[in-house]
Amino acid sequence: MDSHQSVPPEILLSIMEELRDSTPSLETAALVCRAWRGPAQFYMFSRIHIQKSQDCSRLYKIFEKSPHTASYVNRLVVQQLDVREICGPIKDGTSISEVSYLQSRDATKIASILGPSVRELGISVYPLDRNNLQFFKQMKRVETLKIEEIDEVPIDILVELIQGMRNLTSLHLFGGEKDPHAEEYENDRLQLLRDTTVTPNGAPSAETTVDTPPFRLTRLTLDRTEHRLGLLKFLLDSKYFDLGALTDLDLTWMQAEDQFYIATLDYTFLDLLLKKVGTTLNSLTVGFHFLGSCSPPRDQYLEHYTTNAVASLLQCLVTLESLCIRDQGYHFFDISACLALLTSIPSSTLTRVHFKTLIEADEFTEMILVSLSQPEEDPGRHWKAVDTLLRDENRFPVLKTVNITVALEFDSKAVALEFDNQARIKELANKDTAGSVDQTSMRIVSIFEDIFTSLKERGLLNVEIEKVDLSLAGPESVFWKWGH
Repeated sequence: MDSHQSVPPEILLSIMEELRDSTPSLETAALVCRAWRGPAQFYMFSRIHIQKSQDCSRLYKIFEKSPHTASYVNRLVVQQLDVREICGPIKDGTSISEVSYLQSRDATKIASILGPSVRELGISVYPLDRNNLQFFKQMKRVETLKIEEIDEVPIDILVELIQGMRNLTSLHLFGGEKDPHAEEYENDRLQLLRDTTVTPNGAPSAETTVDTPPFRLTRLTLDRTEHRLGLLKFLLDSKYFDLGALTDLDLTWMQAEDQFYIATLDYTFLDLLLKKVGTTLNSLTVGFHFLGSCSPPRDQYLEHYTTNAVASLLQCLVTLESLCIRDQGYHFFDISACLALLTSIPSSTLTRVHFKTLIEADEFTEMILVSLSQPEEDPGRHWKAVDTLLRDENRFPVLKTVNITVALEFDSKAVALEFDNQARIKELANKDTAGSVDQTSMRIVSIFEDIFTSLKERGLLNVEIEKVDLSLAGPESVFWKWGH
C-alpha cells in the first residue's frame, strides 16, 4: 500500500471532503489502508445526528473503542420527537421529561465526551426542559447554535441553555411549528406595554443572573419568531446580547394568513433590531412563504417596511452588501414583493442580490404558465421588471452578481418503488426520472437567461439548480446553511 501512503495528507483530506455526504463511501475509504483511515474518519465523525437511545449506545461503544474519533465531532444535531405523541398519556404520574432518552446513562456519557469538541449544535427537542437540558449544558464550546420549535421554549430555559456557551457567535431560532395565537399575542403585547421593566415569558431579571459579558453575535436567524415579543425583547437586551458586531441577519416573519387574525401587529422590536444593526449589517436575507394564490392576504410586515421606500426603516442598513430574497413555499416569487424590497433598501453598497425558491419537478410545467407568463394587465409583476430595475447602474452602481437558485425537488425512490420487483424496469424508471429532472433544470436556466437579458449581457447573471432528491435529503439546506 505504499502508493496510497505516498499521497500527501492535504490531498487525502480534499478527497474525503468530497465524500463527506456519503457515509458508506467514507467507511470504504477508511478500510483502504492506515494512511486513509484518519482522513476518512475525520469527515465520517465530523457531523453526528442522534435521535434515539440506540444512537447514544452505538456512539458510546465507538468512542470507547476509538477515543480519538470523538475529537473529530464538530457538529452535533439532536432530535427528539414529542414523546406524548408516541407514548400517549402517562398514567402513573411520571413526567414527560423522565422518558427522554437524553437522560439515559449512555446519553450522559456521550454529552461528557463530546462537550470539548462540538462547535455547532442543532437542537430539535420537545419538550426542552431542565431535565433534558443537562445534556446540552455539557456543550460549553459551541459557537453556532440552532434551535427548532423555539415557539415552545420558555425564555428562562433558553437563558440557562446558553449561559455556559461563552464562545457563541451564531444563533439561529426557528419557529413556525405552532401557529401564532391571536389572543396570546395580544396579551403579550399589552403586558409589554404595561410593564417594560420586567422581561415577560419567564426571563430572569438582571438581579438573578450571573454577571457575565453579553454574547457578541455576528450571525442571527429569526424564522417566524416575531410573534414571541418577549423573545425579541430578550434578544435586544444589552445585558445578554451585544449586536454591535452583527453582520448577517436572516429574517422570516409569519405568513400573511397568520397576520390576518391578529388585530394589532407590533413592529416595535423588529424595528429596534434593524436600527441596532443598521451600521454593521453586511448581509440580509428576507424569507417568505408565498401562497401563490390569486388574492392572498395582505403581508402587513412587507407593507410596513416598503410602503414608503424613502422613510422605510430598511434605509438604515447603510452598510448592506448582500440581499437575499427567499421563497420557502412551492411557488415562484411574488415579484411585487421582490420589487418592493429592492426599492426600499439602500442600493449604493449592494454587490450581490440572490433569489432562492423551491419547486416540485412534477409541477414545473403548470407553475411556469402562471409565474413566468407575460401578464398584460400588470406587467410590473413580470420578472422583466426586476431585470429593468437591477440593470440601472445609477441605482446599483457596484452590483457584481445576481444569483437565482432554484431547488428542484423530486423523489427517485417513489418512482423506483413502483417497479420494486422488476429490476430492469426499475433501472429504466430511475434513468427516466434523472433525465426528466435534467431537462427541467436546463429549461429553468434557459427561461431565466431569456428574461434577464440585460444582466446576462453584463455578465452578472448566475442561475443555479440544486437538485433535491427527497429520498436522500430535504430542501432545508437550500434555505439555511450552517455556514463555512
